[in-house]
Amino acid sequence: MKTIDEVKDKYSVTVKYCCEILKLDPKRYQRWLSLYQCTGRYGGGKPGPKKPPHTLMPWERKKIVEMAKDDKYLDLSHRQLAIAASESGEVEASASSFYRVMEEEQLMENRERIPKKAPQKEPEVKPKGNNQIWSWDLTYIPLGPIFVYLFAIIDVYSRKIVGWHLGLNATVDSMKRAWDNALINEGLLGVIGAPKMPLALSDHGVQMARKSARQFFKDLGIKQLFARYQTPKDNAWIESWFRILKYDWLRYKDYVSFEQLKGIIAKFIYMDHLQISCSKTG
Repeated sequence: MKTIDEVKDKYSVTVKYCCEILKLDPKRYQRWLSLYQCTGRYGGGKPGPKKPPHTLMPWERKKIVEMAKDDKYLDLSHRQLAIAASESGEVEASASSFYRVMEEEQLMENRERIPKKAPQKEPEVKPKGNNQIWSWDLTYIPLGPIFVYLFAIIDVYSRKIVGWHLGLNATVDSMKRAWDNALINEGLLGVIGAPKMPLALSDHGVQMARKSARQFFKDLGIKQLFARYQTPKDNAWIESWFRILKYDWLRYKDYVSFEQLKGIIAKFIYMDHLQISCSKTG
């Protein structure tokens, strides 16, 4: 740029002529000139905006810090905390944003120093009758442009779905509704005396391991039994049922509304119960 300016002024030639000698596109020269006049440099800066358009607001940062310090969230990692914040409507931010803020505020130290857990043993699942061990989990089902979430509970011994709930969110409240339905259906809730409650077999999902979920089971006198990490076969009963529902039934059904989908699932469970009853009598 300086060379062109010097030659232009000294020999009274045009910019176009200088560009032709240097084999430089005049339009490129004009772009460089405009950039220099606006920014004081010809280029080489980092592309993109100087400030990210979706940067955290001060109140969002403050909320992240408050949640990270809250006693009821101390056992959650930054990823689980981001999910919990989204579910509760406290704040919407990515797991990486949670990590960055917590790291800057020195709130990751205690979470990172959690002692390594001993290798898990395979859970002993050997029921000898109904309502001794219930396997449960959740799965997502596409509904138009969104996903809905199905919590389902299956009796390991009879292979019967004892309770379920379809909701718009994968929250602990939705899980509680599924379990309330199951306990009512099997006559274990609101009865005289103290019926023996089944074991609750599940994986280590956020909805299964959160304090509120653990407290819910504790209040009902239900012991939790966890599958090993990254070992789906430990909870194969409900996983297999989900696969049959989604890939052998729902994929061949047409539904456009939440209520239609709910009715189709209810029909599948009813037919499944009939098949179980027929196999016992047959």
